Amino acid sequence: MRRKRLQPEVTAALAQSLGSLECLKELKADISFSSIGEDGARQLAQAVGSLQRLRSLELLLGGAGLGYAGCEKLSEEISTLQSLDRLKLDLSLNDIGDTGLREVAKCVRSLRQLRELVLDLNRNRVADPGIGCLAQVVLELPSLTDLEVMLFDNRVGEDGARQLAAAMRGLKLSRLVLGLNRNAVSEAGVQDIAHAVTSQKLRDLELDLSVSSVGWPGAHDLGMAISSLEGLQHLTLDLNVNHVGSAGARLLAQAISAQQALVSLRFLASGNRMREVGARELSQALTSLRRLVSLEMDVSGNGIGDTGACDLARAMGSLGKLCRLVADLRGNLVGDHGERELARAVGDLSKLERLELRLAGNGRTGAGPWHHELKNAVQKLQTGGCICDFSY
Repeated sequence: MRRKRLQPEVTAALAQSLGSLECLKELKADISFSSIGEDGARQLAQAVGSLQRLRSLELLLGGAGLGYAGCEKLSEEISTLQSLDRLKLDLSLNDIGDTGLREVAKCVRSLRQLRELVLDLNRNRVADPGIGCLAQVVLELPSLTDLEVMLFDNRVGEDGARQLAAAMRGLKLSRLVLGLNRNAVSEAGVQDIAHAVTSQKLRDLELDLSVSSVGWPGAHDLGMAISSLEGLQHLTLDLNVNHVGSAGARLLAQAISAQQALVSLRFLASGNRMREVGARELSQALTSLRRLVSLEMDVSGNGIGDTGACDLARAMGSLGKLCRLVADLRGNLVGDHGERELARAVGDLSKLERLELRLAGNGRTGAGPWHHELKNAVQKLQTGGCICDFSY
């Protein structure tokens, strides 16, 4: 039902149909951007509340026009589903604010069996008071091991980050996803979160902290946190548009290199002035990750020249188990030598099933002698069945 404008009578019929499925144990409904509004949300909520045998509920309601009233009714009905052990709510772009998040928090508090909680709250005018309510509530979930909270483009400040960190210290998580891109958490808030990560035994960690004023101190604490984790298999670190610099990149690279069990790595650090030194450190880290199957690396706009590009290319080419590679080197200073090594690296990765390579904006006025070699290497992969996206 995603992106379909549902008329009131259609929403009512959908709610009635859902309510009749009394034996249902798992429900996934995507009604994002369907404009059901507050009245439609009430009808849907009442139907969901009647499904008392549900163990897994996934409701995607981003941009559906819920407002506070719709959010309140939805939270009230979900709170009655005492058998739930998995809950995913996408309430992005619904303008619920702190008052709406308080209702969601009250709902979550009553679901004592939850093992997995996913809340997408992007662009909802959520600030520190709402975050404080949520942080307090997750501490009361004794079985919670999987927590994902996405808060892109809200109003979370340093105090909100501190409250989230305090809550994390009281949990025993195996998976943590925390999205704080484009808030106002400050570097001190990032450091609090980093310190809290050290208390966990995570196998899967994602920290989205772009545009968060992270400099060397924040990079240092994030590096220490990542280094402290044992058995980490999946890592996403989004630090796009911060102030990490080459020294901070060195610390992060050293931390990543310690995670020998990684099979998936997403390192996003565009616009951080890493320069050649940072690229070299990152390259050395990559060569130690022999189990990597998926690598996504965004180092665009970092002042990396041919030397750094060569180092990165050789490192990528050494990862023989890679099935997926996404590398963004746009807005750097990659020349002929860098393209030559990239061509060789791509040619060495025979197991690739997906390749995305971006090189635009490197100050070139035309195709160099190694551009065609790189293009041929990509075409050879395509012939072998690899899905390729190559922009130059």
